[in-house]
Amino acid sequence: SRMPVSAAELAVVLLVVWTVSSFVPLVPSGVLAALTVVGYASVAGASEPGLAVLSALVVVSLLASAAELLSGIVSGRAGGASTRTVVVGTLVGLALLFPMGPVGLVVGLGGPVFLAPMREADPEPRVAGRRAAYAVVGPLARSVVQAVLLAGVTVAFALAVW
Repeated sequence: SRMPVSAAELAVVLLVVWTVSSFVPLVPSGVLAALTVVGYASVAGASEPGLAVLSALVVVSLLASAAELLSGIVSGRAGGASTRTVVVGTLVGLALLFPMGPVGLVVGLGGPVFLAPMREADPEPRVAGRRAAYAVVGPLARSVVQAVLLAGVTVAFALAVW
């Protein structure tokens, strides 16, 4: 006979899924992790693992989402691309994600950022390449940062409830 899955076990499994989903575009992993922690608290009662621990886990989860949103804009701008070009690259990357997968995302993010300066009167391929690299590396780095934060939430939650 199988034992039923406890609320704590289900929450930990979901937190692991949200941590892994940090690498999947368009999945609000940090928000989902925060909702999982809040959902557990509503089922189990905030007395376990305690309101302070639950609040800290929710705040870190939401910080992971904020970091994800801000880093794409920051990395594109750090490379010297215009905000308009970064937004266009992000939209093209998302559009190409579905037919082409992760390669489409990279091409979509980097392509417009690379091509924009090449249309200028005196094109500089090295500058265009640097801008495109920032535009592509930023989203990959933010996924790693978000995954690390959510892995920390998952471990802290598991230790607190078991």
